[in-house]
Amino acid sequence: MHNVTATQTVETIKKDKPDLKGTSFRLYLGGFMAAGKTSVGSKLSELTGLPFLDTDDLIEAMAGMSIAEIFATCGEGHFRELERRVLDETFKLKNVIVGLGGGVLVNPENKAKIMANGTLIMLDAAVNTIIKRASNQPGKRPLLREDNVAELLNKRRDAYKDAHFRVSTDEILVDEVASLIVQGLGLDVAKDMPKTRCETLQVRTKGTSYPVIVGRGILTSDKALNDTLQAFLGIHSGKPFIISDPITFTMFARKIKEASGFHLLPRGEEGKTLRQVSAIYEKLSQCGVDRKGLILAVGGGCVGDAAGFAASTWMRGIDIVHIPTTLIAQVDSSIGGKTAVNLPEGKNLVGTFHQPCCVIVDVNCLLSLPDEEFRQGMAEVIKYGLGEDREFFRWLSDNRRSILERDPDTLLEMVKRCIELKASIVEEDEKETSGARTRLNLGHTVAHGLEASSGYSKIKHGDAVAIGLVVAARMAVMLNLCRDETLAELLELLEFFGLPVRPDRPFDEVVAYLMKDKKFVGGRPTMVLPTEGGKCKVLQTSLELLGDAYRATTR
Repeated sequence: MHNVTATQTVETIKKDKPDLKGTSFRLYLGGFMAAGKTSVGSKLSELTGLPFLDTDDLIEAMAGMSIAEIFATCGEGHFRELERRVLDETFKLKNVIVGLGGGVLVNPENKAKIMANGTLIMLDAAVNTIIKRASNQPGKRPLLREDNVAELLNKRRDAYKDAHFRVSTDEILVDEVASLIVQGLGLDVAKDMPKTRCETLQVRTKGTSYPVIVGRGILTSDKALNDTLQAFLGIHSGKPFIISDPITFTMFARKIKEASGFHLLPRGEEGKTLRQVSAIYEKLSQCGVDRKGLILAVGGGCVGDAAGFAASTWMRGIDIVHIPTTLIAQVDSSIGGKTAVNLPEGKNLVGTFHQPCCVIVDVNCLLSLPDEEFRQGMAEVIKYGLGEDREFFRWLSDNRRSILERDPDTLLEMVKRCIELKASIVEEDEKETSGARTRLNLGHTVAHGLEASSGYSKIKHGDAVAIGLVVAARMAVMLNLCRDETLAELLELLEFFGLPVRPDRPFDEVVAYLMKDKKFVGGRPTMVLPTEGGKCKVLQTSLELLGDAYRATTR
């Protein structure tokens, strides 16, 4: 292929150019089948450090079957409905590159939403180019035949007419197409999106030691991710087994070159059940994962909890690498080896301690999190400041605006500090025998009661923790452990990040679930309470005092 100039290849239809550094940038790649959307999207992801999501891949992950199988068993109508649902999921994400299936833009409603919520780049290709590229992937595109390409392309011409930019992909390489798009957006990639950079923290316990690799751009670079994993694959038999959820798998885990198989969990607490773990066991057996096998847990806290439990119990325990992609998972649940699943009677009632052999943290993942998921993680971050490091608490308050705007350097500093705090506690008390690790449960007794009383469906974990922090701080004020000013500062910080500060149900509806908490002994709660000028304390209190603090919080 020969080079062509940008003026020959790119047509700018709209002059407004988005800011790729903004907190809600979405770039959509549209065009006919085999126009190069997936290849170009992957390259743009590597250049910018932003994740790439292919809508067809996500549909397959959600449906558990190929697109050809969906068409054959459920029909095109069902496929188009899945396509619409998947597109709606992308509008919840921030800072993401999305490759659209060839038929997405045929639906005027889909196109209107894309134009309103993102930047649409149209990739054009001639009939002969499409036929040649499609022949390399026979059977992948059920609507495409060599004798109907021109006809189908003509039918969709109006759907492909409008866009923010157009790029002809016929006679230029993928790298050149990606460069032209970057130029068209007016982005200095080298300056605004630094290449992969990492540093290694260490978690040390009595029984083991493992690295926590923290950086930016690890998961959006095929080379960086696979090179990082390679250090751990050599000491394990066979290829690693991946546990993830459909969206995270599509955005990140598909880049992993070597895998024996995968299991995708439902998002959220629905993935933390014995039924889901049983399904994981079946897949592990089918894929021949033995005692020297390796599991890769790619996703949020619920994925990590369920995958960790499966790893700790499969063949009496195999190794696991955690690759957390949400804020809660990066700063808390992926560090320290706690695993668990829920029962109808309560949260995390069945679990083990099983340390990972490595944790890989890419803070660039946080740039794409929906606002709600980012908010959930901030509750755990604030917990560290309130309970373990009051200087960090002040730092959070001083840097709240940069955190909310998701400045990458600020996020990196914040996540690293949380990991350091968590690691120091785990090193001191790996299995909660001395009481030090119990400090990490600040806010969680009330949080777990709220979650269980709602059936794990009406309140998110981070929201519940935020309310639990307020109740704990109020109890501390009642016991003269904490100043009223500290409670006021906590309320202000939580509310700034959009976190709730009052329970949504009366104490009488929650108390039965609270009493099932592991920290209740003889009907009396052992509470983790913040103090002034030091780390939080673990104290046995009374149910009456807990009720008073809870009721005071509802007012």
